[in-house]
Order: sequence, then C-alpha cells, then structure tokens
Amino acid sequence: MMISAVEAGDAMGAIAATLERHGIVEPEGFSVLSRLSRELKLKKDALAWSVEVDRGAPILFKRTTDEKSRGVKPRIVAKGIEIEQGDGTALPFRALDIALEVDDDASVPLSRWHLDLANKPDGVPQSGPLTHLQFGGHHHDDREKDHPLKVPRWCHPPMEVALLCEVVAANFYEEAWLELRNEPNWCQAISLYQRLCYRHYFERMTNSLSISSSTALSGMWASTYA
Repeated sequence: MMISAVEAGDAMGAIAATLERHGIVEPEGFSVLSRLSRELKLKKDALAWSVEVDRGAPILFKRTTDEKSRGVKPRIVAKGIEIEQGDGTALPFRALDIALEVDDDASVPLSRWHLDLANKPDGVPQSGPLTHLQFGGHHHDDREKDHPLKVPRWCHPPMEVALLCEVVAANFYEEAWLELRNEPNWCQAISLYQRLCYRHYFERMTNSLSISSSTALSGMWASTYA
C-alpha cells in the first residue's frame, strides 16, 4: 500500500508533538519537525517527495548525560532524502543521506553515525551494502576531526527522519521513551514510516534466506541489489 505525502506529514506532526510533550526535543528541534510536517502535507497525495534538514538548523534534542554523567547533545541532520515509491516493487529511495551527530557541552564532537545509500559515481555503485550505516564521516566545521576509516559499512535498513528520532529517544531518553512508546498516535506514526522504509528491504532480506548458493550480505551489496 502506497503512502501519500500528506499521510507522512500527519505522522511527522504526531512524532514532533510527542517528542515535545515528553521533553525530548528542544524548541528548535520541534520547529524543524513541524516544518517538515507542513511541507509534506502541502504535497497532498504525492507519492514522491524530498526532505532536508540543514546543518545550520538541525533537529536538536535536549541536553542529556551519558553513563559517566557527562553532558551530551544529540542532533539529526539530513543532507538529502528523496522518496520515490514508483510501483512499490523497489526500494523507495532515490537519495538517502542522514546523520546523528553527538557533541559534548563544549561542542566537541563525540560521535557521528551516518546512514546513506551507496553512491554511484559514473554509474558504478560504491563498495558496500546498498543502504548502510557508517561511523564517522565528515565533521563539516572541523575536517581534522573526520574519522580516518570509511569502513566498515554496516548492512542496515533505510531510515527516514522519523525512525531516527525514535532511535535517539530510545537510546538517549529511555525513561521518557518507555512512557511514550505504546501511545497510539506515536505507534501509528512510527508504523507508517516503518512500512515506507522497511517493507521492500526486509522482503529482499527474507527472500535471501531461502537461497543457499549465496549469502544475505551478498544479496544486499550495492553492485548486486536490483
């Protein structure tokens, strides 16, 4: 079943409201999520849309602390996400570039997790799984802090802004997430994005389990993914 832009916008709005009500997202982060919701709803019944969260105006989450009581400040940025559902038989992403960045109280980068779609320079797929999770990447304000390794690229299902927000909530604000995770509006909104992002990916992964002449990872590799 196809998902329209207005449905995605309504779901994004519910996610923004829930995160704000439970004190997980900063006002600036709530504003960005609300903007994304409005922009999606303006596209009405469209089955293709794009989403961008600029580094200058990221989705900011409340300051929290790690296991050693050090202050940490998570944020989400998305250089570009392009949804193209087509006839529903292929992965619904033309572009995917989203990151979770975590700084300390002095704005020193602590970690960066980058989820994207394998590049195709000159039509040749980048080495690695088609959709992959990668530690590090570019620290745009200070390239000397870039992680020295580009591998491994972990085989990982695609995630849009909404699903990455739940990852942040569950990992950095677990007590609040345990309270909100069964709220009907939250579950319905997250479920919609799970169907959008996961359905084709897990169908392919499941199908690979019945093939003994190859491996699941090989089937998800960018050069063989069809």
